Amino acid sequence: MESKHHVRLADIAETLGLTANTVSRALRDKSDIGAETKALVKETAERLGYIPNSIAASLRYGSSRTIAIVFDNLKNPYFMIMADKIHQRLQPRGYASMIFAGENGKLETNVLPPIVSRKVDAIVTFLEPSQAVLDCLSDNGVPIVLVGRRNAALPLDSVATDDAKGGYEIGRLLFERGARTIGYIGAPEEVECSRRRLDGLRRSLEEQGQSIRPENIRFMKTPFLKDDLDVLVENGVDAIFCFNDMMALECHALLRERGIRVPDTIRIAGFDDLQKDIILPVRLTTVTSDKDAIIDAAVGMLMRRIEHRDAAGDPRFVDFDIAVVRGETT
Repeated sequence: MESKHHVRLADIAETLGLTANTVSRALRDKSDIGAETKALVKETAERLGYIPNSIAASLRYGSSRTIAIVFDNLKNPYFMIMADKIHQRLQPRGYASMIFAGENGKLETNVLPPIVSRKVDAIVTFLEPSQAVLDCLSDNGVPIVLVGRRNAALPLDSVATDDAKGGYEIGRLLFERGARTIGYIGAPEEVECSRRRLDGLRRSLEEQGQSIRPENIRFMKTPFLKDDLDVLVENGVDAIFCFNDMMALECHALLRERGIRVPDTIRIAGFDDLQKDIILPVRLTTVTSDKDAIIDAAVGMLMRRIEHRDAAGDPRFVDFDIAVVRGETT
């Protein structure tokens, strides 16, 4: 850097003999500025050490060029994988991303103040929002897209996988592998996709003349999966379908600690196919979907809402097909 003081647009303009407005428009890739001028301005800005003041820009233009990403479990690699894919698609469009944490599978109004106060342009949420949240965002002109979950009663765009089919296919596979006493450990019962995965599992077993006993259905009420797993082991299950891969991995480790052989004694299956994107200590049987296509669809929806904020339009729903990846844990 050639300068140690805070470099302003005016400094770049003076260096190049341009107006500050031309420099500003060049840095924002406006179509009325030529390619050579844009390249020269950007090279000079980098050389002088210019750092854009995004807060000031948001006040001037009413946009922070920032998208909020909201999910509830910061320890689950699935969300970080998906957040990275969102970031990869937003960055070329000139948007930054910022992560916010909700809780218990829901996006409630208590999470909104730090999001709205930062003048974000839109929200990608993996948590089902309440109607109060949607009303607040509508009042503030903030578009929102729901990813990974779907609730037809909510008036918002959403991109999801076929959770019921995922549960159905896992149930069929476990039955084919000889499981007859199957348990389910799901996210809290109020999480709609947790219920749908169970519904698919139940339907699959019913087609085979089987059923899942009520006492073997465990919707987690605490962060401690061990408690629900202990109940299923005491009930003599020979297979467990977990709401996601992280829960499946935890079950696998806890069973091994107890000397229970997986899959010989108890089979384990998950949902999300983390192993497609990161290396796991075991190869899981899991439900997979096209994560890139899901994020492409979600970001596409979001950009349309941002670009046409004032245009009313019915919510769009996109459901993606799933498949089962057969791993060593079944």
